[in-house]
Amino acid sequence: MAQTAFEHADVDVHGAMPVRAARDKPAALYRRIAVGMAVTDALCAVAAMVAAYELRFDISAVGPDSLLVIVVAPVVWVAVFHGFSLYSPQRLSAWEEFRRVLSATSLGIVLVVLASYWSKTSFSRAWVGLTWVLALVLELAARRAWRHRVTRLMQQGALAFRTVVVGANDEAARLADALAEPGLGFRPVGHVATSAGGAVSGPVLGTVGELDAVVDDHDVDCLFVATTAVDGPDMLAVAQAARRAGIEVKVSANLPQILTPRLTVQPIGSVMALTVRSPRLTGTQAAAKRAFDLAVAGVGLLLAAPVMAVVALAIRATSPGDVLFRQARVTKGGRAFTMYKFRTMVPGADAPGDGDRSAAFFKVKDDPRLTRVGRFLRRYSLDELPQLVNVVKGEMSLVGPRPLPVDQVAANLELLGARHEVPSGITGWWQIQGRSDVGAQEAVRMDLFYIENWSLSLDLFILIKTVGAVFARRGAY
Repeated sequence: MAQTAFEHADVDVHGAMPVRAARDKPAALYRRIAVGMAVTDALCAVAAMVAAYELRFDISAVGPDSLLVIVVAPVVWVAVFHGFSLYSPQRLSAWEEFRRVLSATSLGIVLVVLASYWSKTSFSRAWVGLTWVLALVLELAARRAWRHRVTRLMQQGALAFRTVVVGANDEAARLADALAEPGLGFRPVGHVATSAGGAVSGPVLGTVGELDAVVDDHDVDCLFVATTAVDGPDMLAVAQAARRAGIEVKVSANLPQILTPRLTVQPIGSVMALTVRSPRLTGTQAAAKRAFDLAVAGVGLLLAAPVMAVVALAIRATSPGDVLFRQARVTKGGRAFTMYKFRTMVPGADAPGDGDRSAAFFKVKDDPRLTRVGRFLRRYSLDELPQLVNVVKGEMSLVGPRPLPVDQVAANLELLGARHEVPSGITGWWQIQGRSDVGAQEAVRMDLFYIENWSLSLDLFILIKTVGAVFARRGAY
C-alpha cells in the first residue's frame, strides 16, 4: 500500500504512540450541523405556509386556528425529517437526501392537513399544493447550502473521521488508499490485524483483540472493516469495541455502486445478508416512467414553444440551411431512430473531419464548424429542445443514456451495447457529472449505474441537477 495513505496521520509508520492534539470531534460537529439543519427545516416550513397563505388568501386575515397550525407545524415537520434520518448528512448521498426530502416533505404536508382538520381549520387544496411546492423548493435550496458547507468542512479536514482499517490483506490496503482521498471525510491512521493475516506497508497498530487500546490511544472515530479480512468472531469483537467506545463501524460491501432503495439488510440464521433487488423495470414502473415523460415533455413543449420559435428564427436569419438537424441515433434494443436537434453548424459540416468520428462519445471541443448562434445554443443546451418531440413520440425518454450515432455504436458494440437496455434520454447521470468532460469508459459506467438504480425520484433528481449543470455550463461544447 502506498505510504501516502497515512502521510497526514498523527502516527509514524512503525505504529509509535501518536502525539495527541486537542480537536473538535467530527461527531460533535455533525451534531451541531444537525441542529442547524433542524432550525432551517422549521423555518422553511413556516415560510412556505405563510407565503402560500399570503398568495391564496391574505396573511393579515389569518385566524387563531390557522395560526395554531402554522406554529405547531414546524415541530411536526422536524419530527418527520428526523424520522427519515435527514439529520445524518454523513450517511446520505446527494441523491438519497433528495429522495428522502421529497418523501418527508410530502408526508409533512399530509400531517399538516390532518392537523388542520383536527383544529377545524379549513385550508383550500390550492393552499396545500402551494405549500408543498414552496416547502420543497425551500428545503432543497437549504439542503444544497448545508451540503456545500459539509463538503467544504470535509475538504478542510474538520469533518474527517480518524479511521482504523480492520484487516491487513490486499482489500484492506486498497480500502486505506481509497479512504485517504481528500474530501471523503476520512483520515486513515493505520490497520489492525485480524485472524486472516496479511501484510501491508502502512502502520499496523495492533490486533482485533487490542482494539479497545488502539481506539483510545489513537483517538479513533471510526472502524472501517475490510470484509474479506474478518470472520465471525473478529466481526463480533469489532462491534463490541465500537459499542464500548461509542464510535461508528463501516463495512466494505464489495458491490458495484448501488443506491440504498435496492438494498435490504436481512438476518439469515446467525449471519446478516444484503439483499439486492433486481434493477429490471416492472410493467408498472415502465408505465409510470412513460407517463412521467409524456406529462413533463408535453408541458415542456408548451412552455418552450416561444423560445423554440425565437431560436428557429435566429438560425434561419444567420445561416443558410435547415433549422433542424436530423441524425440516426440508437435507442433501446439497438433500434435506430431519427433524433431532432436545432442545427448548430454550418451547412455540410456533417462530412468527415478531423479525429475518429466512430470513437465512442466523439465530440470536438471548440469546433470551428459551429455558427455564432450554434455556439450559444450548445453552451446552454437549447439545441436539444426539439428532442422533446422524440420523447412524446416514444423514441426517447427525458432521462436515460444519451443516444449515440449509429456509426459510433456499430464501431463500439462491446463497450456500448449494455447502454441500450433502456430508452435513450435527453439527459442522464453522466451529463450532470460533467457532460462532455467525462471520458468514454466513465460515461458508460455512469450510464450502467443509472440503469441499475432507476426510479422516478432519481429521474426527477437528474432533471433538477441538469438545470444547474446547464446554467453552470460545465463540459458544454
